[in-house]
Amino acid sequence: MVGTETRMMSVVQVGLLRESETLGFAHYSVAWSPFHNSRIALASAANFGLVGNGVGGSSAVKLDKQYETQDGIYDNQLVTGSGDGTLKLWDVLLNDFPIRSWHEHSREVFSVDWSNIKKDTFVSSSWDGNVKLWTPEVPRSVTTLHAHLSCVYQALFSPHQPDILATCSTDGTMKIFDLRSPAYATGPATNSFTHPLSAAVLTVPASGTELLTLDWNKYRPFVLATAGVDKMVKVWDCRMIQSNPSAQAIGGVCEIQLPGHEYAVRKVQWSPHRPDILATASYDMTCRAYLSGMGLCRWSSNPSVGGSNLLQVHDPHTEFAAGCSWSLYDEGLIASCGWDEDDPEDIMSASLQTLYDYVPITHSAPGSIFTYTIKPQITLQTPDTQASNWSLHASSIWQSSVHIADHIEYLQLDRFSDRKILRVLELGAGAGLPSIMIARTTPNAAVVASDYPDENLICTLSDNVSRNHASERCWVVSYAWGNDISPLLTPAQQKSEGSALFDIIVAADTLWNPETHVQFINTLCMCLNRSPDARVNVVAGLHTGRYTIQSFMNAVMIHKLQVERVMESEVMNGVQRPWDVTRAESEDERERRKWVVWMVLKWA
Repeated sequence: MVGTETRMMSVVQVGLLRESETLGFAHYSVAWSPFHNSRIALASAANFGLVGNGVGGSSAVKLDKQYETQDGIYDNQLVTGSGDGTLKLWDVLLNDFPIRSWHEHSREVFSVDWSNIKKDTFVSSSWDGNVKLWTPEVPRSVTTLHAHLSCVYQALFSPHQPDILATCSTDGTMKIFDLRSPAYATGPATNSFTHPLSAAVLTVPASGTELLTLDWNKYRPFVLATAGVDKMVKVWDCRMIQSNPSAQAIGGVCEIQLPGHEYAVRKVQWSPHRPDILATASYDMTCRAYLSGMGLCRWSSNPSVGGSNLLQVHDPHTEFAAGCSWSLYDEGLIASCGWDEDDPEDIMSASLQTLYDYVPITHSAPGSIFTYTIKPQITLQTPDTQASNWSLHASSIWQSSVHIADHIEYLQLDRFSDRKILRVLELGAGAGLPSIMIARTTPNAAVVASDYPDENLICTLSDNVSRNHASERCWVVSYAWGNDISPLLTPAQQKSEGSALFDIIVAADTLWNPETHVQFINTLCMCLNRSPDARVNVVAGLHTGRYTIQSFMNAVMIHKLQVERVMESEVMNGVQRPWDVTRAESEDERERRKWVVWMVLKWA
């Protein structure tokens, strides 16, 4: 979010644990898209922003677009701020030129921020001390706050209230403004003509030196974190206001102070998934993740030696670490960026199990390679669906599919060993792990791996089957649930023996959307062989929700199927227990992530 005279804006597609090299450019800011789980925006400058420009590139991370200028994301649009005081709006579907430009700031623009509540509004802050509100449809700013008499490093909308924003400045203060009651401050250093200063509802004297960054807690209104040149991260409860009758409200209670960084802290950001986790990026070339222990004041005085609040230190950067950003979709995944000449941007990802003691429910990211290492080894590319089909959630390797591969014996395929052909169908195959595993380990299997007719998804699924030498026993078919099943039967009809319907149907994590349950069950009924030993195996992570899973089981019984058995299995240690929907009232997210449900259906 730092503005300089020359800039490059990059949009990249990423995989887990990847690095992006844009040689000749120093990165100043990074932000995950709130709409696409594999898209990152990077703000960069040639020669550290001092002089010149250039074109960056990438090999390990796919570079989608690049523009000359800087940071902020809004679906397919980005707003950027530059060292020349301009703001530009870009559409990632278009090339080369901005769709709108503004120039009101008289000095460098240091930050931009879209409102998460009023989604057509964004704010900018500048070295000129001003904060301006904008909307893309209007050719000029809609509001100007003379927020500070010196540089405003950051301005951020509250994620809880649309008319509240916070700022931090060179003057060491954090201010909170209420846009519903704009007014001018009074005092000896200000006047409404030559030195106007907007009135803040609260001014927090947060530091004796420059305050470089702040962030709102996503779960606790009026709790903010600040950091800056004093190398200290501080957490403030801004409900505690110490009123001064003769001036604006001044106060805020510092709940926690965190020493540890060796140089200035350039970025602080709260986790979007946990109220007590925050990440930092510093000029000491490290990024850190901390457990805040809100209200306990338990920060270690030396976290680098193993203080209890320090979760992780990430130190592969070889120059200043200037930015970090949490992914909204993959919990525990952080992107960091820096001034490194060789590897200026990398993705910091500790597994959830290490960082939070959370079991991950997905593995890999769109376009990246996932290797299943239990014999037979299977290498998969993770699908990346078209943007219009993002809601399919098919762009991950889900834990349920891994669980099926780990426990392929639960399918009891050996019951069909006397048959010349065992017909198997996987619905919602995604990357195809269960289908490929069955085709590779079951000599008499004829497997159809199907998923929604998305060109990218089906192409990747086909490539995975071919890559793992399963094409002789596995066919890929595009199919939307509830439609004519003839395309699914065509590969089986090439075999002359018996019915073309399926003896075994497998589905992993296909129950998350209750609106599709009826189409899914209708497909099961149309495809399942009418023989008494035909079975449907449905595996779903408990993140799906117990009530959603129970509603599916209730609907199954209306359609002449019955639940033969259903068990809950703990992913990490294999413990099993009977299904119990009432556990929904007592388990939290951490507990739900540990379990999958395996149900077996047959004809009633």
